[in-house]
Amino acid sequence: MQVKNKVLIKINGQEYPIVGAEPKEYLLKVGSFVDDRMEEVARANKRLSTSMIAVLTSINIADQYLKQKDEIELLQQQYTVPLNKLEKIKAELEITQKRLEETEYFGLQQDEQLNELRQFKENHEKETISLKNRLQEKENDLQKAEEIINDLQNKLFENQLKLVEARKQLEGYIETSEKGKYKNK
Repeated sequence: MQVKNKVLIKINGQEYPIVGAEPKEYLLKVGSFVDDRMEEVARANKRLSTSMIAVLTSINIADQYLKQKDEIELLQQQYTVPLNKLEKIKAELEITQKRLEETEYFGLQQDEQLNELRQFKENHEKETISLKNRLQEKENDLQKAEEIINDLQNKLFENQLKLVEARKQLEGYIETSEKGKYKNK
C-alpha cells in the first residue's frame, strides 16, 4: 500500500487540504501553481466571484494542458518517424555486424586454410629437396658404377687381348714344338 502525503495549501486566500501519493514538495508546487493562476485571473477581472475565478482558472489550465498535450502528440509524431528510421538502422546495423562477424569468421577459416597450404607447400618443398638429394646421390652412385663397369670392361678387353696374344703365343709354341718333333723323328 502506498503512503499518502497530506499538505495544507492556500488557494485564493482559502486553505485546502490535499492528499496524494506524490511527495509533499510536489503537492505544494501544484497548489502554488493553481493559486498563482487564480491570482492572475482575479487581477485581470476584479468583479468576478471566487467561483467564476475558479472556473476561468480551470478553463485556462485546461487550455494550457490541452495545448501542451497536442504539442506533445505533435512532437511524438515528429519523433516517431526518426525513431522508426533509427530502429531500422539499428536492425540493419545488427545484420551488418552479423555479416561482418561471418566474414571475419570466414576470413579466419581462409587464413587457417592458407596456413595449411603454406605448411603443405613447405613440406612438399622439403620433400622435393630430399628427393632431389637422394636422386643426386643415386646419380652419383650410378656414375661411379658406370665408371667401375667401364674400368672392368677395359680390363676385360685388355685381358681378352692378352688371352688372344697368349693363345697366339701358345699356338706358335705348339707349332714350333710339333715341328721340332717331326724333325727329331
